[in-house]
Amino acid sequence: MSFAIPAPRTLGLGGLLFELVLPVAFSASVLLALAGYTRSWDLHSRVGLGIFAALLVMLSLIVSLRLDAFTLARRRQRGKTQLLNRADSRSRLAKFILGGLAIPVLAFVAANGLELPNHQTPMSMAVQFRLPRAEAVHAEQIAAAVLRAPRSAAKTQGILALQALGSDEALDQLFRLLNDDPTTLKDSGESQALSRALASYGPRTKKTLVQRLAQVVPSGGHEADSPPADLFDRYFSSAFDGAKSEIGGGKADAPAQAKSLERLQAARADLEQALRQIETDAQPDPGATGLPNFVLRTFLQMDVKQDPEILQVARRIAADARWPNAVRGQALLLIAKLGDRDNMDELFGYLENPEPHLQARAMQAIAALQSKLSTVGANR
Repeated sequence: MSFAIPAPRTLGLGGLLFELVLPVAFSASVLLALAGYTRSWDLHSRVGLGIFAALLVMLSLIVSLRLDAFTLARRRQRGKTQLLNRADSRSRLAKFILGGLAIPVLAFVAANGLELPNHQTPMSMAVQFRLPRAEAVHAEQIAAAVLRAPRSAAKTQGILALQALGSDEALDQLFRLLNDDPTTLKDSGESQALSRALASYGPRTKKTLVQRLAQVVPSGGHEADSPPADLFDRYFSSAFDGAKSEIGGGKADAPAQAKSLERLQAARADLEQALRQIETDAQPDPGATGLPNFVLRTFLQMDVKQDPEILQVARRIAADARWPNAVRGQALLLIAKLGDRDNMDELFGYLENPEPHLQARAMQAIAALQSKLSTVGANR
């Protein structure tokens, strides 16, 4: 006579916990990801949270049913050897109530009611982690408004707003305006505002601007450039000369005269620099030279004293006769801004160029570089 040895009974707790926790965890992750792509679904509002709770329960119940059906055959094979997570109808119903209703509701309440040491809740931290940053949303909204704006003044104000944000997201939107708005480079006000905004971000813009410049093929033609107008020589040079003569011929003692002449010379240099910058900004961007002039002007306005990569780009453009003279002239000014004493002979070489525009720009660049070298030498 033989006796059958009963199979050992197991608790089955691991499988039960897996089927109870997985539905709510999976559903919450899917809903948070979905909310990140739905701008109208605001999880910071009560209505948005209510919708989230309802969808969490509904989706958890669906996942719980599907998971139960997937593991049902395996649980039936074990029969009565498993104490928990059985295949009978009562056990399955209890699991559906727990995994599809009770646990999602309790998890939602705990996620919104439990306050962490940083005065945040688990739900707020999850929303902050999964949803787009507010800075990115705001920057995108401003850029979209700029693209829709019918007037140049409104677009300029939007560009200034992106400049004020100072974030990486705002910088991405500034480049978006440069890429997507064909009128930006044609409008002088918008172009200058966008150039100053990009320049305010400093070296962060260098890589993208250099890449954009490398994509432009030189036009191969030469526009009939006239020498850049020198506002200082026309309106202020004679006045400063007269003031210098008057101070030098006064009755004040020599040290006082020297200090007064030094102040006058400093004021003259500041005014010349300001007027030259105005002349540079006012240069037209004809046809295909718009983007190269824009990029070089942005580099000129950038608060960067030395950058070998940008300097090399400027030298290459200045030496390439396929570029229009307006672009090559901007490159000469950029050489003066970023160059050193070794670049002085290079600039003097452009004085022999037959193009009047390049000659005038070379003189301006030589004066700017010499002024920079003198200032550096005086500070040592």
